[in-house]
Amino acid sequence: MDMEKLKQWMDVAKNMHGGDFWSNIFDQEFTKQFMNDQQFKTPFSSGDGQSIREEKNSRTFPIIDVLESEHEVMVIVELPGVKKENIELGLNGDILTIKGKALPIHPQFKVTYSERFYGEFQRQIKIPDTVRPNQLNAKFWNGLLFVSYQRTIEKGEIIPID
Repeated sequence: MDMEKLKQWMDVAKNMHGGDFWSNIFDQEFTKQFMNDQQFKTPFSSGDGQSIREEKNSRTFPIIDVLESEHEVMVIVELPGVKKENIELGLNGDILTIKGKALPIHPQFKVTYSERFYGEFQRQIKIPDTVRPNQLNAKFWNGLLFVSYQRTIEKGEIIPID
């Protein structure tokens, strides 16, 4: 490679990206931060030395969908492998709380790799309306919890204008 062309190229890069461009490239702390920000991952590592197990515990569990129509609201909660007996549902105003415990399916085995969530969980969801607990319907089917309620549509009285 022609050293003169390399020097010219380095000068162009320095002028375009600022005076500290090359020092940042070769600065180890900057490089570490860049690598962590890019989150280069292998199946057993999250890029910063954390295991997948540690990383997945920081994810939101359970995942939900909130669906609305003019007459009904439905919250769908994914609870794979969780038994109905291990789920608790609560309501306080417009905050729906789902608590429970996800137990290992085969506790006699040693886990060598896992992406599934195990342990206690709690999730609070703001629903679009304030309802009473007796207005909620909850059904658990095939690992999905369906919580729904009918919206009350109040038609205002017509006020005559004089």
